[in-house]
Amino acid sequence: MQLSKSQKKLSIILVTFFIAFLITLLPFPEVFSHEAKIMLAIAVIGAVFWVTECIPIYLTALVIIVLQALFGIQEIGEGLSHIATPVNTLIFAGYVIATAFSKHNLDRRVSLRIISFMGEKTTRLIFGIMIATAFLSMWISNTAATAIMIPISLGIINMEDIEKGKSNLGKAMMLSIAYAANVGGMGTPAGTPASSITVAFLDDLAGIQISFLDWMLRAVPVIIFIIPIMWLLLCYVIYPIEIKKIEGGVKKVRKELQEMGKLTSSQKHIFFLFALAVFLWTSDSFLPLVSGWLYIASVLIILLFLAPSIGVVNWQETKNNIDWGIFILIGGGLALGSGMEKAGVVEILAAYMSTALEGTSIYIILTTIGLVSAFSITFFSSLTATSSTFVPIAITLAGRFNMNVIIFAMVAGLGACLAFLLPANTPPNAISYSYGYYKTSEMVKAGLPITVSSVIILSAVINLLWLLF
Repeated sequence: MQLSKSQKKLSIILVTFFIAFLITLLPFPEVFSHEAKIMLAIAVIGAVFWVTECIPIYLTALVIIVLQALFGIQEIGEGLSHIATPVNTLIFAGYVIATAFSKHNLDRRVSLRIISFMGEKTTRLIFGIMIATAFLSMWISNTAATAIMIPISLGIINMEDIEKGKSNLGKAMMLSIAYAANVGGMGTPAGTPASSITVAFLDDLAGIQISFLDWMLRAVPVIIFIIPIMWLLLCYVIYPIEIKKIEGGVKKVRKELQEMGKLTSSQKHIFFLFALAVFLWTSDSFLPLVSGWLYIASVLIILLFLAPSIGVVNWQETKNNIDWGIFILIGGGLALGSGMEKAGVVEILAAYMSTALEGTSIYIILTTIGLVSAFSITFFSSLTATSSTFVPIAITLAGRFNMNVIIFAMVAGLGACLAFLLPANTPPNAISYSYGYYKTSEMVKAGLPITVSSVIILSAVINLLWLLF
């Protein structure tokens, strides 16, 4: 008898809880306390639920919080308080800005303007698309950035008579959008949950408040190095482009820009507010402002964009554009990391890693952390889950090696963004894959070398920039 979809999900839930129970009975080394065993079991439940989506991923976050409370890892009030983490104001502000840009078609205008500078050579067009996607992803969600760029790219691809799944142009173009969207979010604390969670853990576990500008000074150079390498590998090594030039490609883009006309007063207003938002987010780097300014600035930005007469969007438009579950998901991820730290799991895993890596160079250590985080996204299929698991371990590991905490945390957090292997790893991957221009195996073929090279670049650049800043 074939099980229905709901019956399959129930079976996964029951089997997972049974496996979690067995985990608590395993003969762990003495260093694992009873609480550590229980927290490991809870982490397994969370990971399986996130991967299989046997229940909505947002509800999985609540399951983690409730289980921690039931088994005395941390009280329910403390667990739920992670949902109200100040870091969610960053995500909220990003949604508000994205709503404003989308409502007035500024996101598309910015993307087309960047592409219009690249000429008609296909490799240069793909490079322009990657730059535009990454830039958008720094300020709005990587999902939204992908959704904006896919139609633009399809318009260019459709100017050539190519068959889906056969053309390297189609493969490279669609993969480049997904990959650039994943990488672009690394650039700001508001760009992706992995960045926001890293900022939150640095504050909670290490007492370090990193400013918006300080984050950008370390993360944007990583993007600047990764995007060209990714582009070279995609277009010249993995899927060499068979069509060298698209006649009329840029002409089509410039025609659309011409039809848009000059900036409207509303669009100019949005650019002014956006510039003000960037100033507010970065001003604590050069002005003596109060502690927690990053989050205060985020609230001010939300109010500026929504305020009557001053703002450019209303509450009704904004609330319909927000994925409210993301705030619960981030809270659950932070609760998972906090619970693992409280139960001693983080300390134990960091001790094992420090023993294995003892005597190696800092570059080998950072690369190992980055690779573990980057490839773990394949299992977790969630930036939140991956960064919530490995950032606390990286922070503890930095303490054990007496090295800089920010470097270790950023490599672990940003490593989770290097999700290039499977369509299910991130929404941009899934959206890009859904158009049928490449197979899963073809994504893996591109993703493996790009992941490894990106981790190497990430570790090198973050380490080098710390010496400079």
